[in-house]
Amino acid sequence: MGNKEQDFMSLLTGQAAILGKCKTAFCHAVKEKFNCTAIFHNVEEAGSFGRNTSGDWSAEMRYSQKLSSRVEVSVWKDDLTRHKVEAVVNAANEKLSHGAGLAQALSECGGPMIQKWSDDIIQQYGRVKTGEAVLTPAGNLPCKHIIHAVGPRLSQYPTHKQVAQATPLLKNTVISILQIVVSQNITSVAIPALSSGLFNFPRDCCADIIVDTIKQFHEKGRFQGKNVEIHLVNNDEPTVKEMERATRTILFPTSTSASYSGAVKGQNQTMTSSSCSSLQFRNITLWLKKGSIEDEKVDVIVNTIASNCDLTQGLISQAILKKAGSKIQDEINSKITTLNLTRVNLYVTKGYDLDCSAVFHTVCKHRSESKAEQTLYSVVWDCLKKAASDHKSISFPAIGTGNLGFKKWEVAKIMTDAVEEFAKKNTKKLDVNFVVFTKDNETMEAFRKEMKKRKGEAMSPEVRSDMTSFGSAAKETMANEMPTVEFISGNSREALIEAKSWAFEMLGPSDYMVIKNNHVIYLDQRDHKNLLSLQTKFHVHIKEFFRNGNGGITITGNPPDVSCAAIEVESMLCKAQEEFAKAEERDILYSVVRWSCKDVPWIQTPEISADLEKAYLARMENYVFNNHKVNLISMILVDDYGISSNVERTCLLAPVKSFNNSFYSREPVIRNDFVGKDVRNAIDACGLFIKKVEKLENTPLKQLFKMNMQRVKDKPKRLYQRVSAQFCDLICRVGFQKEFAPPEEQKYGSGIYFSSTVDGALKLWKEQKHEQFIYIIQAQVLTGTHTIGSPQMILPPPLSEDPLDRFDSLSDMGQTHIIFSSQQALPEYLIICARSTNV
Repeated sequence: MGNKEQDFMSLLTGQAAILGKCKTAFCHAVKEKFNCTAIFHNVEEAGSFGRNTSGDWSAEMRYSQKLSSRVEVSVWKDDLTRHKVEAVVNAANEKLSHGAGLAQALSECGGPMIQKWSDDIIQQYGRVKTGEAVLTPAGNLPCKHIIHAVGPRLSQYPTHKQVAQATPLLKNTVISILQIVVSQNITSVAIPALSSGLFNFPRDCCADIIVDTIKQFHEKGRFQGKNVEIHLVNNDEPTVKEMERATRTILFPTSTSASYSGAVKGQNQTMTSSSCSSLQFRNITLWLKKGSIEDEKVDVIVNTIASNCDLTQGLISQAILKKAGSKIQDEINSKITTLNLTRVNLYVTKGYDLDCSAVFHTVCKHRSESKAEQTLYSVVWDCLKKAASDHKSISFPAIGTGNLGFKKWEVAKIMTDAVEEFAKKNTKKLDVNFVVFTKDNETMEAFRKEMKKRKGEAMSPEVRSDMTSFGSAAKETMANEMPTVEFISGNSREALIEAKSWAFEMLGPSDYMVIKNNHVIYLDQRDHKNLLSLQTKFHVHIKEFFRNGNGGITITGNPPDVSCAAIEVESMLCKAQEEFAKAEERDILYSVVRWSCKDVPWIQTPEISADLEKAYLARMENYVFNNHKVNLISMILVDDYGISSNVERTCLLAPVKSFNNSFYSREPVIRNDFVGKDVRNAIDACGLFIKKVEKLENTPLKQLFKMNMQRVKDKPKRLYQRVSAQFCDLICRVGFQKEFAPPEEQKYGSGIYFSSTVDGALKLWKEQKHEQFIYIIQAQVLTGTHTIGSPQMILPPPLSEDPLDRFDSLSDMGQTHIIFSSQQALPEYLIICARSTNV
């Protein structure tokens, strides 16, 4: 990967309001179309409680903890309007007028009786005071009751004093909810982040107060021994993460005492809610918190150990030995006899009396020794690699800040670097905890600064980069800034420019928008239901079309509503496009590589075989599926009964080459090394300038292409195809598909079109109005025997009376060639051009 490229787009008020309603869909579309990350600054969440139409929404439980055998608290990412509990909580106002936000969404889904029952309460008893709650039936919602709770309302950018004054009111609101739950014998209730949306209560403080109030309610015995499930439910990622942070740190805080690098149990100093922050690196969530490493409740605890493996040396090792018991030292001693100490930096033992499955004992060098920084980096990487293969969570102390002599900021940078870089290779979800001793403020501040520095670069698309995890002070700093979208790309400036241009197009005022994408034909029944929901939600008219080989969706209505619906539709089509590409990818890999196991025959299905091949090329150590684990180094499969079997990998044609841990790659090349004089002259004649050239490599595609060369008895032709920016990577990945680049009119058959000249390609495919560059792919194409085509042809006609003996391709008997099998074309180079007038 090259250096990260980034760009910012300032938003007008109306544009920010649009993105507030469809953040998730926008981020998903930007990622799928341009392989860029979109991060929002000062864009408030809005309209986030209705049905999410950007995909198949399903409830996701993030964390669960029992306060006792009868009371359980869990954190969920879900749509509250369809969360399955006995009662849901509505964030209501004093008048119970459900006209915006969550209240509007629940009222619309529950039906008109929700508002009528609420009006009856107001008429009979008057307004519901802040801090109080009332109960009504739930109408058409999938629950029995709605608890309408009135939380405090704050100004748009509340001060610390205003938050402090409102805190008791929010506590009273939560208590009122829980009192109704107990008095009405409600067994399960879903509570959102009350007051944090339209009422402007800071998200982090809101989470702390809700969780702490539930804890105190339980400790005072006010649940009266009843069975109660409390679901903390939100569907925007930042709030879900804050709720997870609060439950982890408040419900079961860790106590600490003596000072050293890491965290060792001591006296009663509980970890405050502000002592835990997080970052998202792809599939890895990195948590920073204060605590005792030996008290961590995770799958893996990491220990720093002396080179002689004596656990009585070093405060961290002593603490782990004391809690785990002497058996942990015995196991290490047994390993020393079989391993060469000079080569081993990592020993694995059981957790024994620790609350973990395994302990990774790491051996590091003193900072004064040669390659000490490299060793520390490698130790963290090795621990992550081993944990990711078998576990879901791992906790590290701040390795090296004690006797090893590293500076605090050095450790923070090296350890975070290792996590971020490992995340680029890792394909599995993993929780990583950096645990710092409570009183070690200097180390904590070093890690916080390191995480803060990366906040805008590494967060998941839906997470705001305004440092909300670091408290309200950061929010006040950002308060007067304009709302913006930050676009980040791994190594492509062109992708950033295209993403930004597309965003301008989507957010521009228009009462009519056309989204062209032939993957509209792959939308399923659920997608069509979602389109109907979008019509209702945004009050627009949506129509699908497919004519002359070109498909898409048109949207008409009021401009802001059209933009919202269009972004959601783009996300939906990207999802269908990716599912199509994954199916093609499986077929391609299955055609060249087969994985098999005589004792587990269903391993040979295209899906599992292809997944195993991708994991193998990514150099993963293990791959787990259906309770079976395959060690990709020893080629041994272990089933859920512990029975082992041999696994075989068979390359059917030739060895499959790995490019940067994948089966395909796009690498920039020097233009003069690739572009012949004839091509340069052709591009110049079209008024274009070559901005960048990339070499496209795909071993499976190349093998299938060579196999087809034996069938098609003719030399391949050098042909060209003009494509949209969003299909460049897909073509490198799964080859040419007719869905990726349909011409304006399919005059010569329903196949994959190419032109023998650059000029012909520019004429065959019209310019995308929002795209800033022109993308031309040079390919080797097997046209073989060909004949003139016609619009109705879906295959070349037969050569003889044998229907299986057909022409290899069609053409216009001039520049245009049409093939019907993607294996007859091999993408070689991507030429990115700009208009000479724009250079």
